[in-house]
This record gives sequence, C-alpha cells and structure tokens, in this order.
Amino acid sequence: MNDAVVFGFCVRGYNQFYNRKDLENSAFLKDDTLKIKCTIGVVVTLSSDSPKLKTIEVPESNIGAHFGVLLDSGAFSDVTFSVGGEKFHAHKLFLAARSKLFLTQLVNGGEKDEDGGIVVNDIEPKVFKVTH
Repeated sequence: MNDAVVFGFCVRGYNQFYNRKDLENSAFLKDDTLKIKCTIGVVVTLSSDSPKLKTIEVPESNIGAHFGVLLDSGAFSDVTFSVGGEKFHAHKLFLAARSKLFLTQLVNGGEKDEDGGIVVNDIEPKVFKVTH
C-alpha cells in the first residue's frame, strides 16, 4: 500500500496492478465480465481546532404527490383506455408496475377502439378512474 496526499487528504492506493493479458487469462474475468467489490471507509478525525461537523436536514419525500399530479394531468401519457365511452389517459410504466392484469393486457394487447385505445368493458368509468 502507498499513502499519497491528494487535495490535502491522505489516500491509500495499490501499486501492483494486473496487466491486461494476465487479467484476460485469469479466473477473475468470466463471460467478458469483471466484478469488482469495493469497501470504502471514511475516517473522520476531530481535533479541538477543527470545525464541527454540520448535519444536513433531509426533507420528507413528496414524490407521491408529484406522481399524483403527473397522473391526474395526463402529461406524458402513453396509453388510452376507453371505458363506457369515456377516455382515460395513463402511463404504461405505472400500470404495469402496479397491476398484473394491466401488465398482461399491455403485453398481449386487447380489444382496441377506433383511436387505438384499449377497450375495457367490465367496469364502470367512475370505478376505473379510481383504479387506474
């Protein structure tokens, strides 16, 4: 191991590396893939003259609200459902992630209306609105 000072920090490194030919012929390379496991440690040394560490306040996530606004607005929707004569714009990614039924319908297709929307016959529009 070698110690070096980089930007005022002491870092440790290794001065013996595999050359490419040895690596390609080694057991470390499998199916043209090299997996590397790294362990990184951070050592903090406080002295009486060093500044105190400051904590960072992380706000609560509001991603759910942002997704709700996106879904309600229909922005970037990539699929349309036709339910009882009403059109519902949706996002395939969210539907597939949340419902095996929708995933199957999106993969296998299904009955389409004249605009290419997926027709859903066995549910009322007000119920579908809550579920999609």
